[in-house]
Amino acid sequence: MKFAVFSLMQWAEDRSQADVYRNELEQFSVAESQGYDAAWLAEHHFSRYGIGPSIHLTAAHVAARTSRIRIGTAVTILPFFHPIRLAEEVAMLDHLSNGRIDWGVGRGYQRHEFEGFGVDITKSHLIFREQLEVVRKAWSGEPFAFDGEFFQFPELCVLPTPVQTPHPPIWVAAISPETVTWAADNRYPVLTDQFAPLFKIEENRAVYRERAKAAGLDVANTMLPTLRQIYVGESMEKAREEAAPALLWYYRTLSRVGSPGKGSGAVPENYSFYKLFGEERLNPDADPEAFLEFLFEHCTVVGDESYCRDKIAEMQERIGLDYLISWQNFGNLSHDATLASQRRFIEKVAPAFA
Repeated sequence: MKFAVFSLMQWAEDRSQADVYRNELEQFSVAESQGYDAAWLAEHHFSRYGIGPSIHLTAAHVAARTSRIRIGTAVTILPFFHPIRLAEEVAMLDHLSNGRIDWGVGRGYQRHEFEGFGVDITKSHLIFREQLEVVRKAWSGEPFAFDGEFFQFPELCVLPTPVQTPHPPIWVAAISPETVTWAADNRYPVLTDQFAPLFKIEENRAVYRERAKAAGLDVANTMLPTLRQIYVGESMEKAREEAAPALLWYYRTLSRVGSPGKGSGAVPENYSFYKLFGEERLNPDADPEAFLEFLFEHCTVVGDESYCRDKIAEMQERIGLDYLISWQNFGNLSHDATLASQRRFIEKVAPAFA
């Protein structure tokens, strides 16, 4: 099993923006020395939920600070880019990192971000699919022209081409049933994020594997990274006590900015999964204690070393977990607490799955 760390670059009120960048970049450097396989970055805009808007710039900086660890995007939000610029940036990034890039892509889900960039959220899936087609053509190194619904341009030869052949590994963020089936039918490996309860991942994985295999993907040898909020404490009691406020900070911030229905009051049909955020079980303020219990049971790995090992073993059994992206600096957790959890995880939990 592979293990990675993750950063959303959340800006809690008790620290400066400079603290966020300094601390989380240090956590990546430490993760490399500790033996983690990869570091993954997120992209977000216009709120404290995440102040990492330039995901490829950050990845280039991480590449310069490290030498071994792979660097992933989870995810590059395609509708906020021009696809030719995307192809150029990621190929150049592959060169700057000496071929260490894992490219996770998604269509985004926060309505206020789409409004800020003037992009129609109801067409995000169509824009996303067209962009992915353009990027893959661009990485071939052959001249091509394109006349799509959203992008048109004359014949171009896009340079550079990536170091990795035929291109960096591509994963598609998939949480809604529609995206899961589209990714499977098009033989794209999927990334699963922190929102999805384990029972939902289990359901989606069964559908994905069946359809992807039918489409010709070698499913048995395809890694499917899964992102979980993880905190390994000195004891069960301490772990829950220290993680609970950070989880509530995270989900309260998410509830203010994160729904595709924010601003209009209606969740687009192609974002059906996010309707769950209107339900009580995913509302952090309706009943905070019940909400935390739901997270601890279905969405997170929070406890002492033994509990975390058991929880990951359960995921391995139920969904065939082979790649765990461990988000250990979620919410307003302190830098010191994050580093302590990273160390406990890699020294006391990960070896059980070597």
